[in-house]
Amino acid sequence: MYVSGLRRVLDPGHSRDGRDARRHPLLPTVGAGYLLRVGPGELDLDEFREQAALGRSRLAAGDCRAADHAFRRALTLSRGTPLGDLTQADLPGFYGDRLAEEQLAVVQDRIGADICQGRAREVTGELRELCARYPLREAFHEQLMLALAATGRQTEALEVYAEARRTVVAAGGIEPGSALQAAQQAVLRVRPPLNAGHEHCRSASNDTQERFLPR
Repeated sequence: MYVSGLRRVLDPGHSRDGRDARRHPLLPTVGAGYLLRVGPGELDLDEFREQAALGRSRLAAGDCRAADHAFRRALTLSRGTPLGDLTQADLPGFYGDRLAEEQLAVVQDRIGADICQGRAREVTGELRELCARYPLREAFHEQLMLALAATGRQTEALEVYAEARRTVVAAGGIEPGSALQAAQQAVLRVRPPLNAGHEHCRSASNDTQERFLPR
């Protein structure tokens, strides 16, 4: 009954024409089950990945504004926990883990574009939440340090580093990575840490851009 109703929604003319429902063009019967045919570009995941790739190519070309737009477009297609309504019995967990990792990577890229365009103050709260949720993801701590330093809050930026270092050492017995350590050294020299990947963005104003580039 459900499949029949779905078939009518997907292709109303198929049932009216008296064609075999089992040979439905989008939801045919295959063996003891059903096959949902999805063409290239029809999945939101496909568009998400296309927009993410577009954003990174725009970023590599130095157009931070266009990159930011593409990243935001990608994230409108990926909300909440990927495959969160499915159980391990429906689909192995690593599929969801992979999609969640892709989603976080685009969030990180989008925040970097925000900071580059002078919106460091606006993303500080979001970054604090991300650091709390993903305490071992050093890139978010680095971005939070950048956002704080860019708004004149160097002491808070150093506190972020100290907390991140304690967490990393406690979890793995090792020091933070080179990028996070470099951010700390930049703040100690009263020089805002470099917003990695955004050295040549044309969209930021000269005044804003100069604040993020090493002197």
